[in-house]
Amino acid sequence: MFEDQMAAMLQQVAAACMQTKELITPILESAEGIKADMVGRGWSEANAEKVATSYVQAMLKTAIGGPA
Repeated sequence: MFEDQMAAMLQQVAAACMQTKELITPILESAEGIKADMVGRGWSEANAEKVATSYVQAMLKTAIGGPA
């Protein structure tokens, strides 16, 4: 009985991880594109990273329905 419950919980955790990956991957990829574009336009690496980080934070808040 315990083993069945543990297996079910592990399956739920794995499914949740996959859903999270599917949500986050496009956000991270687009942030990398923003950063690369900014660096290509002459922005410093540090400033481009800050903008990309802010973008990721805003997109994650939007995606999970947090306060703006």
